Amino acid sequence: MTLSECADLVNASWIVPGDGSIEFHDVVVSDLMSDVLVTEHDDFLLVTSLASEQVVRTADIVDARAVLLANGKQAQPALRNLAETQGIPLLTSELSTFDICRALAGCKGHP
Repeated sequence: MTLSECADLVNASWIVPGDGSIEFHDVVVSDLMSDVLVTEHDDFLLVTSLASEQVVRTADIVDARAVLLANGKQAQPALRNLAETQGIPLLTSELSTFDICRALAGCKGHP
C-alpha cells in the first residue's frame, strides 16, 4: 500500500509531506517506543497516538516509512521540525488507533 492510499483510507492529512508513492507492507501500532525499537518488521508504517519528538527519533532508528498520528493528535513545532529534518513523512488522522488498524488491515502485501 502507498502512503497516499493509506491517507485516503484513514482520511489523514499531511503534517510533513512525503512522497505519496512510498510503499509500506506492514503496520506497527504502539505508544511505547521501546516496543517499536525491538520490532523485526521491515517497510512499515508507524501508527501511534504519542506526539513527541521521540516518535520521529524512533522511526528514524528503525527505518519506518512514515508516522501516522492517531486520535487527531497534532504535531508541535519541535516534532514537525524534527520530522522535516529527518525526512520522515508525518500524517495525522482523527480516527482512533483501533479504527486505523481496521481500515489498514488489508495493507499487508508482498514486498
